[in-house]
Amino acid sequence: MQPDWILIDGYNLLHTMDELASLLRTDTQLARHRLVRMVEGTAHRMAPKTTIVFDGREAGQDDALTSNHLEIYFSPGRHTADTIIERLVARFPNPGKILVVTSDRAEANVVLSDGAQVMSSQEFMAQCEADSRKTVQKQPRPGQEPKLGDLFPDGL
Repeated sequence: MQPDWILIDGYNLLHTMDELASLLRTDTQLARHRLVRMVEGTAHRMAPKTTIVFDGREAGQDDALTSNHLEIYFSPGRHTADTIIERLVARFPNPGKILVVTSDRAEANVVLSDGAQVMSSQEFMAQCEADSRKTVQKQPRPGQEPKLGDLFPDGL
């Protein structure tokens, strides 16, 4: 079933990519920005609404982090992203139309028990990478006529 709303556990997803997890140790803001850019196209294709929830207590707010297709939220005070996601699912009128992206088993069990769908962070990032490869088209050399294979991404 196609979800109406995707809720993403931001740091959980960020830690699935070695490059971003490494960057997180030196530049938290840049790591979050890159994550948003990597997932926004796939998330927008999968559901009309997507929210990435980051733990606000870990690294504070980031007012410069924006997206045309995603809502970005930092958990307040002593609350974790997990708590916020679990509350959003529990309060949604039709939790079966929510897809939660996390590899945290405890969080997955809670939202599943409330009726939400769950996709692992690894599976979601694999989908983002596959979508990224599909959108890159080969460009013919200047003066060269395009071939049919240039117009379609590899693997189609």
